[in-house]
Amino acid sequence: MKNLKTIIAIVAISISSVVSVAANTNTEPTSKDSKTILRTEIVSLLGNHSYDLSDKTLEAQVSVMLNNKNELIVVSVSSKDEAVAGFVKSKLNYKRVTVKGITKGTIYRIPLKMIQSS
Repeated sequence: MKNLKTIIAIVAISISSVVSVAANTNTEPTSKDSKTILRTEIVSLLGNHSYDLSDKTLEAQVSVMLNNKNELIVVSVSSKDEAVAGFVKSKLNYKRVTVKGITKGTIYRIPLKMIQSS
């Protein structure tokens, strides 16, 4: 009877250690990966532009956050050209994205570079 209790205890400890190790497998992307995926989604939502840029390239800093419906909320667009800022806001505001690993309500700053199309 004492051997049966010992065997049951050993089996219970073995099972609990295997379950705790298996529970720690994390398949979510890391924060840096998810920010890169978010930037890729933003670039695809923006698409091609038809602006005649005064310079060959224009850089902008876009601050966005995700609401509870997985929609992008454009907080601000920092750019030299206000028309480009309006273009970015109109293309991105309230567009739904599916990016895992992004914390809802956190503001992310995404650098963008617009290049003059030839």
